Amino acid sequence: MFKDDFLKHTRIAITYRTDKPVMDEPIFIEGLSGLGNVGMIAASHLIRSIGAKKLADVYSPYFIRPGIPIPGIMYTDGVAELPKDEIYYDLEQNLIIILGFYQGSTPNSYFRLANSILDFCDDFGVKQIFTLGGYGTGQYHEAPAVHGVATTHELVERLKKYDVLVESGQKGPITGISGLLLGVGKERGFEGICLLGETYGEFPDPKSAKAVLTTLCRIIGVDVDTGELDKEIELLEDEIQKRAMIIKDQMEEKARSDDLSYIC
Repeated sequence: MFKDDFLKHTRIAITYRTDKPVMDEPIFIEGLSGLGNVGMIAASHLIRSIGAKKLADVYSPYFIRPGIPIPGIMYTDGVAELPKDEIYYDLEQNLIIILGFYQGSTPNSYFRLANSILDFCDDFGVKQIFTLGGYGTGQYHEAPAVHGVATTHELVERLKKYDVLVESGQKGPITGISGLLLGVGKERGFEGICLLGETYGEFPDPKSAKAVLTTLCRIIGVDVDTGELDKEIELLEDEIQKRAMIIKDQMEEKARSDDLSYIC
């Protein structure tokens, strides 16, 4: 199947790495790379916390690294492999989770990937989809809020009960797969919720990921230990303080230099 669908025809291919499990209307969660890698960090921690198992790999001829317009390979310990996203599952929690760095490289390829994922969801009887991502603000947040968007007014009201911020009026866009799974999914009959954590956006943000993951788990009724994320948050805040001191020193040095220039 992989060779037929991908190598010969360069189509998007979802290749199973284990026997297909029998699941009863599982919840599908998307955590692909994006602003602050919020969704990917949250999904990765969820997978580790519940002990989810590898289900499938997702390949696409449109998977390329950001900023690198030419397709290529990745390698681990010298071993080559095609770029891919990964899908995990957990029978006890009844969850399917997609995780990875890659989305698309053309507008059409994003829609093709979204429809391929939704076909996969159809095959498992998924009714509800959660997409996770970052809400870029350009500043660091001590207590990042979680913003939400959903496919129905009823789901929006449900989000408000979990202290999720819902903006009034026309807003957007939510770009990439996080948005398209909701938009295309709505047209195909799926219920969808997008949770976005406030983030600076320029560096990985475990604090925002924790806020998103905690909200998600409250909504779907799953318990997770966020201890690992707390450690990552401490490291991040130490790094932010170091950068702040460097910037402060640079500004003070510039101010002293400006004063000397004026005296001369």
